[in-house]
Amino acid sequence: MLNLYCFILGTIFGSFLNVVIYRVPKKKSIISPRSHCPNCKNIIPFYRNIPLVSFIIQKGKCNNCKISISLIYPLTEIIIGLIFLIGIYNFKGAELISFILVSSLLYVVSVIDYKYFIIPLEISFFILLSLLPNIIFSINPLFHFYGFIVGLGYLLFIYIITWIITRKEPLGLGDLQLICLLGLWLGPLKILITIFLSACIGILYWILLYFLKGHEKNRKLPLGTFLSFSAFIVYLIQLI
Repeated sequence: MLNLYCFILGTIFGSFLNVVIYRVPKKKSIISPRSHCPNCKNIIPFYRNIPLVSFIIQKGKCNNCKISISLIYPLTEIIIGLIFLIGIYNFKGAELISFILVSSLLYVVSVIDYKYFIIPLEISFFILLSLLPNIIFSINPLFHFYGFIVGLGYLLFIYIITWIITRKEPLGLGDLQLICLLGLWLGPLKILITIFLSACIGILYWILLYFLKGHEKNRKLPLGTFLSFSAFIVYLIQLI
């Protein structure tokens, strides 16, 4: 029964994160106005805003204008619910809170960067705050600091090499911040594995786009999405 309660709590948090994903990139308040349909702007009453249940009952459509609701909404609620379950099985206390918050915020980063190619500074700041309990109560806090240094060192190396060759900045500010934060979370070795894995995913994604849409000279890639997904996978592997 505890598992069900945890999953439900996760879907509720996921419902809130849907608001964050939709509003933060547009510089809108996450507090007001109340949840509404992005198409007809009709306010959604609380009894039609129940995570997963409302989506199923309304058959994936707005109750007012009947436009299809994006699958990202129920998918987010399910994923965050699963993150809560993974957390409750593997962690306690401060580590549990840190894992849930960091993992959930990385999911937010992955979706926002995929849709808008940005990583909002506000999200990075809250990831840092979420990491603090994990670092403060760690047996070896220096482990996290070393991860930060390795991540920063990698960034400086890539930046210098790319600047010498192309005279262009290789990464956006959001990507730089994210790699340093992931270094704090994962430590020195796992941040390097994460960067390598994200690069592999990025290459596969680029190849897929090439075959589907053809060549595009200035095609953008959501590096934050690849990094967030890779970091989560690397972190989960250590729990097995």
